[in-house]
Amino acid sequence: MDKKLERSNADKVLRRLTNQIKPLGFVRTKPTFWVREQEYLVQFIHIHKFTFGPCFRLHTCVRPLNSELEFIGLFGPIERELSATTKFEYTEASNSVENCASAMSQFISTFSEEWYATLGSLATLLSSKSVLDAQEKTSLQESLDGNSKISNIERTRLLLKIA
Repeated sequence: MDKKLERSNADKVLRRLTNQIKPLGFVRTKPTFWVREQEYLVQFIHIHKFTFGPCFRLHTCVRPLNSELEFIGLFGPIERELSATTKFEYTEASNSVENCASAMSQFISTFSEEWYATLGSLATLLSSKSVLDAQEKTSLQESLDGNSKISNIERTRLLLKIA
């Protein structure tokens, strides 16, 4: 597949995915980010298009709203950490584009949502099993204690383009 068609089909996959995961509360805020804000966290999906071929990597991530980070950290698993055999690939065929978007949507509905409910829960994020580093755990705990900094919340919303 030529690179122009590959990029065009990648864009089609991501547009279809946007509509399919909207019922889960995810909104596309940047070309490769879908977010939903919770009380103390932002849950988000980041999808990376590989340069070497027509395939994607999917990150299931969290970020405390009160995070002090000045960049978007990808705290959370990639698709293969949640399902070892998962692959998101497409070809030139139009049904392949739809199949890829549906596979990603199904993965998010099943594996990402399960992760958010268990390992992405507030209690687990503050525990030794957390995907968050020490600084992010502190930011989350400060939020729970009622000590959020407005500037941190505004930065998080700005970085993830949350309205």
